[in-house]
Amino acid sequence: MSETNYQGPLLSADSHVVEPRDLWVKRMDSKWRDRAPRIESLDGLGDCMLVDGLKPRPLAFEGPMIEFKARGVEIPKITDFRYEDTRPGGWDPDARMQDQDMDGVSGEVIYPGVGLFVCETPDAEYEYAVCRTYNDWLAEFCAAHPTRLKGAAMLPGKGPIEWAVAEAERAIGKLGLAAVMLPATNTAQPYNQPVWDALWARLEEMRVVATFHLGGTSFPAHIRGPGASGSLVCGGKFQQLAEPLNLVIWGGAPMRFPNMKWSLVEGGIGWIAAVLDLMDHWWNDHKGWMKPRLEETPSTYFHRNFFATFEDDRAGVRTRDIIGIDNIMWGSDYPHTEGVWPFSRRQVGRDFADCPADQTRKIVYENVARVFGFPIAA
Repeated sequence: MSETNYQGPLLSADSHVVEPRDLWVKRMDSKWRDRAPRIESLDGLGDCMLVDGLKPRPLAFEGPMIEFKARGVEIPKITDFRYEDTRPGGWDPDARMQDQDMDGVSGEVIYPGVGLFVCETPDAEYEYAVCRTYNDWLAEFCAAHPTRLKGAAMLPGKGPIEWAVAEAERAIGKLGLAAVMLPATNTAQPYNQPVWDALWARLEEMRVVATFHLGGTSFPAHIRGPGASGSLVCGGKFQQLAEPLNLVIWGGAPMRFPNMKWSLVEGGIGWIAAVLDLMDHWWNDHKGWMKPRLEETPSTYFHRNFFATFEDDRAGVRTRDIIGIDNIMWGSDYPHTEGVWPFSRRQVGRDFADCPADQTRKIVYENVARVFGFPIAA
């Protein structure tokens, strides 16, 4: 297999921050201060993210591990990591520019780090307050380099839908963020429910993409024992992102909101071609009795209304003609270990081997720029 010699620009459709240690403790309203998300060192676990109502989550995966991957050194056990082991680019926008330049990346769409797991809290009002605090900080972070950093605001997935609508309007209209983010899994209000139409209608009107990011549910308790960690991560990625794809399309939202856009983030893309084939097969056989009755094939709605991101996915690139070249976007996933920093160009060379240069440029640069509003280089 030959590698591509693509030397053009790169934009990451999926990168992350590692929030300042004291972000929520310092900034949340005093009502929530004693319950604010925080980072503490716990015996046997290392530094952990503590969110009210949830189990402690070791910080290792959110940033510290990447240094070992960058040096080509085997990653030690997750209990050995501290917040200070994270690269400063996780929370310092100027330091981040240096890491982008090192990797040949000219811009990033920014998602939460430890904030991704706040959506699992059972307290809807608490979740809303955490989202607002994070979005305020993220807007400041991105404003330091606005042509290179485009933030996705966290929206509350529980509580009245008016909260999500109001926060979307505030985050986009007042704070200047570029997209909104919802967890891939939402057991409180699944995404096929009519309640979401109020948000889809407003986002369609604002021309804002709703991104579903991996996360939103705890790992299944029945999966445990030898190999459980690998099984949970590798099995869960595809399953979690397939859920909102199916719920939104089968629920008829793209039919009701033809100009609305959704994006599936950090679930890879190699599985999408097979899922679209299955959905179309089911539609062809069963559209006569299913409600709502979709006017078009599910794949038609995907190609018109959906995007999906990936980091390292040769299988996905090879099925790009089925998924849609205009529908997929590359991302570095900095600073997570499943990402490809600081070897992004090397990974693009491998994944896009034998892919025409114009298609490669579209997937690793032009689609991201078009969807999220980055300036496009000649």
